[in-house]
This record gives sequence, structure tokens and C-alpha cells, in this order.
Amino acid sequence: MSPIYEEEGRVNREDLLLLVRANKCAVCGARLDLFRDMQKHLDFIACTDFYRTKHEGIIRPQTRYEKEGLESLTIERRRQIMTQEHGEKKTSALEKYQGGGQLTKDSAMHILKLVYPNCPEPQIVRTAILCQDFGLHPLMKEVYLIPFKNKDGGSDYATVIGIAANRKIASAKKGSFSFMDDSPRAASHQEIVKQFGDNSLEEKNNLISICKLKGEKGNTATGFGLWPKDKNPQGTDKGNTPRNMANIRAERQALDRLPGEAMPLKDYDVIDESYTDTPTAIESHDTAVQAIEASGSSVDMGTGEIIEQEAPEVHRCEEHGCDFELKTSRFGQFYSHPLEGGGYCKEKKKADPAPAAEVEPPAEVEEKPARDPETLKTFLDLYKACSADFKDAEGKGMQPPQVLAELGVSREDELSDTPADCYRKIAAVRQ
Repeated sequence: MSPIYEEEGRVNREDLLLLVRANKCAVCGARLDLFRDMQKHLDFIACTDFYRTKHEGIIRPQTRYEKEGLESLTIERRRQIMTQEHGEKKTSALEKYQGGGQLTKDSAMHILKLVYPNCPEPQIVRTAILCQDFGLHPLMKEVYLIPFKNKDGGSDYATVIGIAANRKIASAKKGSFSFMDDSPRAASHQEIVKQFGDNSLEEKNNLISICKLKGEKGNTATGFGLWPKDKNPQGTDKGNTPRNMANIRAERQALDRLPGEAMPLKDYDVIDESYTDTPTAIESHDTAVQAIEASGSSVDMGTGEIIEQEAPEVHRCEEHGCDFELKTSRFGQFYSHPLEGGGYCKEKKKADPAPAAEVEPPAEVEEKPARDPETLKTFLDLYKACSADFKDAEGKGMQPPQVLAELGVSREDELSDTPADCYRKIAAVRQ
């Protein structure tokens, strides 16, 4: 490894400062600093004690969510994520499952049936057992059921794992680990030649990424990931790229090679949850919905709840002790019943209630749009956003020391999360 230098058109001083905040020294774990190479006239980052130790290279510590999973998030944050993904109605229906902890098989099945109503029962059962055995949650971007067309023109489903969930499982099996050398990233030509040889078919036909990991005992592992150059992955319409898929495969191979227990779930694909949608409503033409509606009931499209049809209103003739029948004439519909001596008894219409006084609708108040945390690129942006969005009873915004205290640190260089993730943590408590 070597120090990371600024590079015209690719890495500027601001990028280096972001790396300093989000990473640490790959050798001793100390914080990083920005230095100036007087011969090259370029800035670079390395260990804070670089001139004495000559430690080079950086690693990114795992976030709390990558290490601890769902249990690391507050209840407010879990509900916020669920509402964004599934809507308020379905979130309310699944409220009891957002308290954290490991799902039972039955709980996981209930969630999966609501989220994937068209998926066959056997696949639901297998995925629910997977959730129970490995502590995965279908609503927290950890496990998915992805449909794909089969040869008969129908749909089959494949169970896939989110990349954050795969890292959580890896931490349980391998211990804590960090990402080295700003990986996963595109492999250099020299790295590809060292692994596959010169003029290899692998390099000719594929994008190749590399991932370098460091385990908690100092062990290192390197993985390579290949993705065909002529194949587009799922989710390209949402920003997914072949390079991203190659990075995922490189990371997975590196995790397999780290010392520790063998990684489970090797038969399951891993996806980047950033580019995957979770279904949020039952499809209107689903056969199950049709069967329910044929029985006289209906389905709440937001929660999947079966709503029993109310019994029709009975129009009773109290004078003759029988029910009126609905009749239709050229003048419209009315209720009546035949009389024994001939003729009909017609239901008298009830007087319409007096119209309620019109109430002037309240003036619409323009709501301030919610802040997108991803727009916060620096910690200065974070401080400004917290000062503007989170005020005390006297109307004073949060100050930088209060922001750091809220995040459980005393200095900015102790933070390992991005400014966007830090804002989300504070918002989960304050909003």
C-alpha cells in the first residue's frame, strides 16, 4: 500500500478530507492526517504519525449497523425506514415487528406474505426459516424475494441477501473487519496481471474489481470480482452498474478468504439494496385477491387485510311484518311488497336531514420539504443542517459540540459514519 495522493480530475483536497474523516490507518488504527509532498507539490493522506512510523494505507471501519444489524437502530429509525419503503398503512399493520430482535418463522412468514403476495408458499417458508436462523428482517433491506420469468412464461422467485446483511453475518462468523486501500474498487492492470496473468480472457471479457479486507487479528484477505462487460445487472434504472456488481463479488470472495468460520449462504446471491425495490402492495389481479373478492369480501391494498363484506341493509315494513323488495321502474329504484288483497305497499322515503352548515376549509399551510441526508457531503454541512433543523425550546439550533455529544463522541475524528448517516441518527431521535 501507499499514501493516497490528490489526482487532477479524480481526487481533490475535499475528497481527501472526507477520506480522513471516514477512515483510519490500516497499520495501527490511528486517525489519519493530511500532508504535503514538497517534491511532488501534492497533498496526500497517511497515518497521523506518518513521519515517524511511515505507516501507509487506510481502512474503513464497519458502521454499527454492519456489525450489529437491526438491533443497532432506534425504534424511531426502524419505523422511518419501514414507512419510506412500505407506506404508512402497511407499516401500521406490521408495527409489532419493528421492535428489533430475531424474528420467529411465523412472524417472518406473515411479513413475507404481505410483501410478496404472489410468491409460492414453499419459497415463503424457506425464506422465513432463513430469516429465523440468521436474524434477517425482510423489511430492513436484508433479504428479498426477486421474481424472474421461467420457461413456461410464469414467474419463479429467488431469495437474495442484501449486502449489509451479508456483512452482518460475516462479522458474526469472522469477527470485526475493515476495508483496506479504498476498496472495493476497480482492479489495476498490474493487479489483474498478478492474479490472472497477462492478456487473460478474464480481463478481456469482464470488468474486474478488487477488495482488500483486514480482520480483527490483523489477518488480511484479497478478493476479485468479475462481471461480464456485455451484461447489464438488475436495477440499472435506479443507478446500479456492472462495476457495482463486480465490487460486490470481490467483497464476497474476500470475506470467504478471511480466517474464521466458513461463510454460510454461499448458494444465495448478494445484491446492493440501494438499487432494489421491495414490493409495497398486493397486485389487483392476483389470483388470491380475485378469490377473496369472489367470496364477497375485499382486500385492503395497503396492508393485505381481508375485509369481510358488510351484510346488505334490510328494508323492513313494520306495518305488515315483512321485508320490502327492491323494485326498478322508469322513475328509478324504490322498495315495496305486494299486499294480499292486491296492490303494493310502498316504503315511504325518510326526510333528508338538514344540510350541515358549510365550514370554511382551513388555509393550506405549505410544508417544508424533508431534508435529503445524502446532500450532506461534509461535516460542516452536517453542523449547518442540525442547527437549522433541530432547535431547542428557545429556538436555538444545535451547536457542533451538541451534535458530537448526540453521536456519542467528543471529537469529529472519532466518527466513522458519513455526514449523511450521522444526520439520520440524530433525526431518528429528534424528529
